[in-house]
Amino acid sequence: MGTEHATDGSPVAADKENDAARATSGSEHPRAGRSRAARWFGRCFYACGDAGLPPEITCLGGQYTLEKVLKHDFHAATGLYRRQERVGWGLPHPSGSGGASPTLPIRLICKINRRMHFCFLPLGLIGRLMTRSEISKLRRCEGIPEVPRVLARLDAHMYVYEYIEGLTLDDRPPLPADFFDRLADALQRIHARHLVHFDLHKRGNILIDTEGRPHIIDFQIARHIGDRLLGSRRLSARLRRWLQSYDIYHIYKHKRRFQPELLTAAEEKLSYNHSWPLELQRTIARPYKKIRRAGLRYLYAKGILSGTPDGGACTETNPVRWTKTNSAASRNE
Repeated sequence: MGTEHATDGSPVAADKENDAARATSGSEHPRAGRSRAARWFGRCFYACGDAGLPPEITCLGGQYTLEKVLKHDFHAATGLYRRQERVGWGLPHPSGSGGASPTLPIRLICKINRRMHFCFLPLGLIGRLMTRSEISKLRRCEGIPEVPRVLARLDAHMYVYEYIEGLTLDDRPPLPADFFDRLADALQRIHARHLVHFDLHKRGNILIDTEGRPHIIDFQIARHIGDRLLGSRRLSARLRRWLQSYDIYHIYKHKRRFQPELLTAAEEKLSYNHSWPLELQRTIARPYKKIRRAGLRYLYAKGILSGTPDGGACTETNPVRWTKTNSAASRNE
């Protein structure tokens, strides 16, 4: 994060213009003492602090270079890495089995769950647990082509998984007529592994690849509901089906918005949910989002938040999103 200082002795009016420019660009407060405190406090809002994603990683017996930061927010940092081309590539994949010798992937995704403390609270411990949990859920989905494969765990906070070329529903791509049918089928197979995704309301967690096939990503808050969770197979199964019904609701809600002309009567019924738990969640979430966005807008305006050196520009870390000229757009998201 950089700190701007006024050096030309310009008048008060000009200072106000500079203040407005600083608010838009997310730079630091001009006073050095406050700037250090703001810089320290600001980096606590990012999973990796100022460090960001590593420019290079070694995994699967090869070297990979950071190509693009996909996300760097409070909880995690995610980046796209490309294999460094060297003489002798084509080495067998360390995880190959059955006599197969697949080559190293050209691209892969590296995810780092929270390492940074938050004002000395050791949230890095939570990041370790999140990494362990997410890898466990992804490995439970092995054999389901719509879920990316875990390739390796690099340390307690960091792992790499399969890269899928495509777009998310946030990009509003054209969808084939059977997209949501295939997505629902994939979700059914995930549910058969006794998993609940919990995060399918986010369009960014649903991908369409270059061949029009659906994929589900980000199992960070997914949970496994085993047969003995409640001490009874029957009660555990009922809880699991009830929670999985919310995943199904979100799938058909997206279909109602993207392909309403293809929605059947049964699917339309599933695309609405007015149960009391969801209504309670909405009642809490709506004011929380307004307060959180107002807080982030203030922190950006004061220069406490100004992005990270790794260039992460996701929803939470993009200062432009929180300027006054974009506040109306953020309310519509």
